[in-house]
Amino acid sequence: MVSVIRVYEAVRDLCNKDQKGFITPAVFNRFAAVAQQNVFNEMFNELKLATKLRRSGSDAGRDKSAYKMVEEDLSFFVNSVELNVAEEEGEEIVLDDEGNDILQFIHEVAIHNKPANLSKIISISVIDGPPVEIIYDLEKAERVLNSNLSAPTESYPVALVNARTIEIFPQTISSDVQMRYYRNPRSMDSGGKIDDSNFPKYGAQTISDGFVVADLASCYDFELPGHYFPELVGEIARMIGVRLRDDVIAQYGVSETNNK
Repeated sequence: MVSVIRVYEAVRDLCNKDQKGFITPAVFNRFAAVAQQNVFNEMFNELKLATKLRRSGSDAGRDKSAYKMVEEDLSFFVNSVELNVAEEEGEEIVLDDEGNDILQFIHEVAIHNKPANLSKIISISVIDGPPVEIIYDLEKAERVLNSNLSAPTESYPVALVNARTIEIFPQTISSDVQMRYYRNPRSMDSGGKIDDSNFPKYGAQTISDGFVVADLASCYDFELPGHYFPELVGEIARMIGVRLRDDVIAQYGVSETNNK
């Protein structure tokens, strides 16, 4: 993974006009998470380009394959979760036309909140069953659900993905479903473990006159493979250059990002 200390020192030295390293940890930390997300998002654009190379027969293949390299990087962010949608019945007391109590069975609605770290859904499938077709368009979903020909069945289930929830149809599926997805990157703690509660952060101790040194216990590294070090430096430099209205720093960041 990319060391936050190395990135901070590189950005500080790059912006060190007056020999004081005036890029403070607070300023750096405000850009660190944004830069990491930008680099992560760019991986999917790289995957599109690599796919085109592969289809055209121009990909190097084997260990030098551009497609394989991006897939390998993205595989670190693949996660899975089980959505409990197996049919469960509840009881409800209702009144008939004559005012008599009737025991009625009702089905729970198979709606689940999206995982907090969800970036992109890869697939959804019934455990030991068929794949689930994913629909993002509410209007299309309504046409499918109301159709006599394409209405979801247990053999051909459908998932409607909204801004915050995932709803599985039909609601009578007898097995739970598994969703595989790409999660957003967060940070790595000093022990090399993923820390979902923190973003990349340069923890520092002030020595004197604004001079700081790293506090290893409060540093959280970037959760990206080590070879993305130049891209992270470039992304942060680009944003800091804009903040400082420094065209040289901003242009360096742009060139580093484009060189990838």
